[in-house]
Amino acid sequence: MRGVWLDAIVVGLVFCPGCASRLDEHQRLAENPYRQPLVSSGSQFGSLPPAVQNTVRAETGSAEIEGVAKTNAVGQRVYEIRFQNPELYPPMYVAQDGSVLNPDLSVAVGAPRDNSEVLTGAGAGGLKFEDLPGPAATVVRSYGPVDQIAAIDRQMWGNQLTYIVSFKDEVRYPKLYLASDGTVLKEGRK
Repeated sequence: MRGVWLDAIVVGLVFCPGCASRLDEHQRLAENPYRQPLVSSGSQFGSLPPAVQNTVRAETGSAEIEGVAKTNAVGQRVYEIRFQNPELYPPMYVAQDGSVLNPDLSVAVGAPRDNSEVLTGAGAGGLKFEDLPGPAATVVRSYGPVDQIAAIDRQMWGNQLTYIVSFKDEVRYPKLYLASDGTVLKEGRK
């Protein structure tokens, strides 16, 4: 009888060497409530573009942030910043260039001119034709050849986001000034 038990123990040890370690791992998981990576509001704030960080600091000082949500709207990235004290600091909506947006995503306070971006076309790491909002892209495509775009400048003019599209042949295709909705603006900045 002693040999049967000994054989059973040996067989168990040979064929189930990981059983004990799996039990230990299961027990450790049951004891530790933290299973997901933790994300702090400070790390969320730190991942925001510098223009957005500057706007949040300028508008709210050192108000404690509860969280940050990112979305694409109005043809650009929009950040919703929620604060620990929502009665004092309601959610703030900020465009990537640092403009403060109203809850309906219209511009409440435009970004300083220093935050505008002069972005070149394909290959320079800046704004490309594909990055234009749909209505503006449609107008540009009907205006001139897309492969002849030299540069795209995105600027805030008052409360309006404006795209200035320059072509390589400026004689045939003068600069095109567009609003995000595709409206062609006749003149440059006033």
